[in-house]
Amino acid sequence: MQREFILSAGEGHFFFGFHDLVAWNAAGDKLLALQAPDITAPPDPQVACGIGYFDASKQFHRLGSTYAYNYPQGARQQWIGSTDTFIVNDRVGNKWGARIYDTGAGRCVSTLPLPAHVITDEGIAFGLDYARLFRVGGYGYTGLPDKQAHIHAPVDSGITKHNIYTGEQSLLLSVAAVANYRMNPSLGQHHYITHLVLNPSQTRVAFLHRYKLKDGGETTRLMTVGTDGSGLRCLSTGFLSHFDWKDDNHIAIWGRTGSGIEKLRGSLLYKMMPAGLIANGKKVLKKLLYTRGKGAKAVAPFNWLLLEDTDDAMPAMLAKDIITEDGHPMFCPADRDWMICDTYPDQQGIRTLFLFRYSTQQKTTLGTYRMIDTKPDLQLADRLLQGVDEGVLKAFSLEQLAFTRSGLHCDLHPRWKRDGSIVAFDSIHEGSRLIYGYDVSSIIHAHKNMPV
Repeated sequence: MQREFILSAGEGHFFFGFHDLVAWNAAGDKLLALQAPDITAPPDPQVACGIGYFDASKQFHRLGSTYAYNYPQGARQQWIGSTDTFIVNDRVGNKWGARIYDTGAGRCVSTLPLPAHVITDEGIAFGLDYARLFRVGGYGYTGLPDKQAHIHAPVDSGITKHNIYTGEQSLLLSVAAVANYRMNPSLGQHHYITHLVLNPSQTRVAFLHRYKLKDGGETTRLMTVGTDGSGLRCLSTGFLSHFDWKDDNHIAIWGRTGSGIEKLRGSLLYKMMPAGLIANGKKVLKKLLYTRGKGAKAVAPFNWLLLEDTDDAMPAMLAKDIITEDGHPMFCPADRDWMICDTYPDQQGIRTLFLFRYSTQQKTTLGTYRMIDTKPDLQLADRLLQGVDEGVLKAFSLEQLAFTRSGLHCDLHPRWKRDGSIVAFDSIHEGSRLIYGYDVSSIIHAHKNMPV
């Protein structure tokens, strides 16, 4: 039986991060990686993380370091088009910026004043406000204050756009513009933008607009905008999680829309009720709305949804009754009929890696990987979580916050090689945080000539 193999040879902990970037260069002989200093605690703003790549012989070449990283999403390190140069976020002075490394020269060749969350093949980078993300409990970077913390929907924070070759830069879309689009921004607090993903042709950017509610919850809107800043759209609102573009016009996302609690939050009664009353009654409302009677169907269940890139898109089901839980999807760059995904840990702490083929609606399990039982270092957590919003700190225990932000919390976050032959994923099942590979070429080749 085929098994996973280690891609990050050598001593220490290595990881890549999220499921929405290709880790290999165009030639397929270099794999980007981060070298973690300590996985038992959240990132320390005074301790850098190593940045480099593994070559074809699995030797690690460390080219520099970065202070702009978190364990779920890394430092957003990514190759620039078909070149052997890559961009990685870092602290530049007293701001979050980025650096470009040339693997041929073996050094940093450029320092940029803005960060990059995604970048086009032509070198147009789109970044986020990572200080704001850290404060509101998102995937930000620790060490710099959120200068707009007192403003719920700032006009000078949002998605930045930067040409890494000419230096031209602008604010593509502000948080205020997003919060004012097809909603009353005063209904939410601490609006923020997160999870930028380019569509395959790199003409549009999908993102999540999130904001806190007066009942203590949070609502998410899946939105898109053109890379020129035009054509802002809101596809859906509700509990929305991980996603990827199926093609240029459709997005697959895990979530639930149109639930009873969402309808209540949009009602006039909800808008008029005092925040304290809503917060105290929230658990009762959820119990009333979501408790199933004998033989009754679940109300507004969670599913993998397929949404067209239009305002208020009508959801279709991606893998109804086949994929029944949240995970981290990525469609294959070489053949978007195939999706790689994972699951969150079950009660035994086991995560599952699997393939899904859209045209046949078939799921193929590749492997299962157990998280380790090591607990986070709580002695460091207090200091390393300074700057996180008080509401977020109250909503979660210190142990939970420290764990989810440390390197011990290790989702597989699978990601494709460009040609679709191998998937890479992060895992901790052998005691160290490492990058693994799984050769899926035989599976895909076996299905290539099958009728659909």
